[in-house]
Amino acid sequence: MPPIETADVAIVGGGAAGLSAAGALKRRGHDPVILEQDERVGARWARRYERLHLHTIRRFSGLAHYGIPADYPRYVHKDLFARYLKEYAERLRLDVRLGARVDAVRPDDGLWRLASEHGEWRARTVIIATGRHNEKTLPRWPGLEEFRGRVVHSDDYRSGNEFVGERALVVGMGNSGAEIATDLVEQGASFVAVSVRTPPPIMPRDLFGVLPVQLLGLAFTPVPAPRLLDRAGAVIRRIGVGDLSRYGLGKAAWGPFTARRPAVIDVGFLAELKSGRINVRPHVERFSSTGVVFADGREEQFSIVVAATGFSSALGELLDVPGAIDEHGQPRFRSGRPTDYPGLYFIGFDETTRGVLFEANRDSRRLAREVASYLEKR
Repeated sequence: MPPIETADVAIVGGGAAGLSAAGALKRRGHDPVILEQDERVGARWARRYERLHLHTIRRFSGLAHYGIPADYPRYVHKDLFARYLKEYAERLRLDVRLGARVDAVRPDDGLWRLASEHGEWRARTVIIATGRHNEKTLPRWPGLEEFRGRVVHSDDYRSGNEFVGERALVVGMGNSGAEIATDLVEQGASFVAVSVRTPPPIMPRDLFGVLPVQLLGLAFTPVPAPRLLDRAGAVIRRIGVGDLSRYGLGKAAWGPFTARRPAVIDVGFLAELKSGRINVRPHVERFSSTGVVFADGREEQFSIVVAATGFSSALGELLDVPGAIDEHGQPRFRSGRPTDYPGLYFIGFDETTRGVLFEANRDSRRLAREVASYLEKR
């Protein structure tokens, strides 16, 4: 049986949020252990679809105490960002244990016990940094088992060059769904449709081609009037994007500031939509052997369906702490803040209009102060 290892601070998850938390703690004189299930730092970013760039600008996308190098472009490609994460861990000399998947976290006699197939850890504090996008979600559509085409989750999609000449459907209209639909068109799919259940707000990445839209989020998120901001945002969208109802997309069903989540950022989708190369359909009712039947009764043939249907946190399977997560599987506590359970913290779970990486940097600095104070008192 492997020995039980010990640490003052154990961080579960070595993505951007976990690394930033470790970097901020390192600056305060602590040496946290990061337990990462992948075999290399930045692997999850490296695996994502080829077209992907950060939607937030370089200046506000770096981690605590070592930002993205200035010679990187304004919008960083996913492979460059993966390289930056590896460089970050090396530059700050972080203790990252690779291939160390944690299966369970539970309190244990005033400490925290972390179990994995390779052994166990006992830590005075544990930081959960596995993120909102930990486990793929694929709906159980009726008739799916009869479908003779291919169904790919967005997490497994790499490039539309695999589907040249095919009829493709993207289910889901978040950032990944919009960009994958665009990629399929650009790479030569013969027909592309996107199934939309809830129309999202869509904003250009650079407003009027000049102003990064992230800067609006940074400026206005602190303003305590989310409904007013959403109304103003709707006017800006109408000017910058136009009326999308003629293309099949109705009025946005939610506002970014009220919902505390980012709008869909346009990086080519709207041009393809307005040109007629992307077609909007209602939500999927069921599958047939050759395609799908939509909620309006229309049946169409498709050979490839990309399910941009999101993720779950899988915290319910990881964290054996009753009451720590809500009915949606998310932490009941803000990232970087103390919880009701001494020594337990979360990082990287909050979404806002300022960008998840900006929040991770900011929250990790606050978290480092909280953890340092907690350890001093213990």
